[in-house]
Amino acid sequence: MSLPPGTIAVANPVLHELGFLLTVEHALIVEYLSVSCALGYDLDARDGGPATEPSRAAAAAAKNLADGQMLRFGQLARALSGLAPTGAFDRAREIVDAAGTTISLDPPTREQLEHLLDREESIAAAVDARYARLGPAVAVDSPGGDAFSSDVRAAVADGVTHASAVSVLRDNLADQPVADLLRATRRSAGTNAERVLLRISDGTYLQLLNALDNFYADRSSDLGGTFRMMALAEMDVMDDVNRALVHAGLLPPFKLP
Repeated sequence: MSLPPGTIAVANPVLHELGFLLTVEHALIVEYLSVSCALGYDLDARDGGPATEPSRAAAAAAKNLADGQMLRFGQLARALSGLAPTGAFDRAREIVDAAGTTISLDPPTREQLEHLLDREESIAAAVDARYARLGPAVAVDSPGGDAFSSDVRAAVADGVTHASAVSVLRDNLADQPVADLLRATRRSAGTNAERVLLRISDGTYLQLLNALDNFYADRSSDLGGTFRMMALAEMDVMDDVNRALVHAGLLPPFKLP
């Protein structure tokens, strides 16, 4: 598997794989935010929010999963930053599971959302398997003669917990007709106002990626703290934009630049 441009570009196959998994963690942030939005995010039912208490709990759980993914991403990005240069925040388009099946990691379609429990569990299992294969490798010396840092080993150990994390979705939705609970499913605008909302969503996502890219590129620089604060501010804006989109029945596009 070739490494996406702009991430970790080194000969070491372990770092190569970790660079790819960094792009997967990014994709999972988008995945879980999409699930949360599809179920109604945190809106009231009358405003397009979750239709039942179980779906409200699942929407909140998916948002929490997305927030947790941001922490996972940061943990892995920090661990890798001392080993190889990082570039633009790429996002994986697919992952291959242990059986050789390719799973798309593009923002989920309505059909995929209707089967979200199986989809999320399949993706999580595939990601866990990739991390599990790295466990023995990060415990040995690198080609340069230095052991992988404790930060890398911790990130790899934490990487095998995706499946246990997403189990909360089945806990809430196992007995629910998921297709009937979807509140936002469109990605195409029907009015000029909706087109503006989608453009704002894409712009916010791009600004967030730019801020995070510059923060992780050199966290010790004088501007590191500034980029971090900018990223946090864009996350708050994204929350507001997502609420507006869901109210209109739209999903955030998460269009990559």
